[in-house]
Formats: sequence, C-alpha cells, structure tokens
Amino acid sequence: GCSAYLTPPGCQGLAPHHDDVCVFILQTEGSKHWRVYEPLDGHALPRTPSNDLPRNRLGRCLLQVTLQQGDLLYLPRGFVHEAAA
Repeated sequence: GCSAYLTPPGCQGLAPHHDDVCVFILQTEGSKHWRVYEPLDGHALPRTPSNDLPRNRLGRCLLQVTLQQGDLLYLPRGFVHEAAA
C-alpha cells in the first residue's frame, strides 16, 4: 500500500511509534525533520505497529535528518521514528 501525510509547517507529524513493515519516505514538497530511534527491547521485528510511544520509552536516537523535496529515507521495520515539518 501507499500512504500520504500532509504536515503543516511548524507542526509535529505522528507521535513517536514503530511500524510492522519497512517504510520508504519520499519528501515530495517542503521539508520535514526526522528522528529515528533504535527499536524497543523485544520489538526489533514487530508483527504489529505500536501505539504512540511516550518519550521515556524511546531508545537512543540513531539519526536526525531534515528531508528536502526529492529526498528519500528508508526506515526498517521496528525502528521508532517521528517527524516535524
């Protein structure tokens, strides 16, 4: 499947969470700042997506990057992530 997310400038996208599938993010317009964290203990290859995760459950931040129009980011299954425009 394919999903599209529109995040107004200055707003948080989704709360920190992990997905049960690998995700490719293509920034089609504007920019968005991403933070990617290590998987939660016992959830390296989850079978279901997580609910919103509180900050005190987040592991070490592995990547902080701002995607610009045309940039692509790959998120392996189970890696916790969040984004803000």
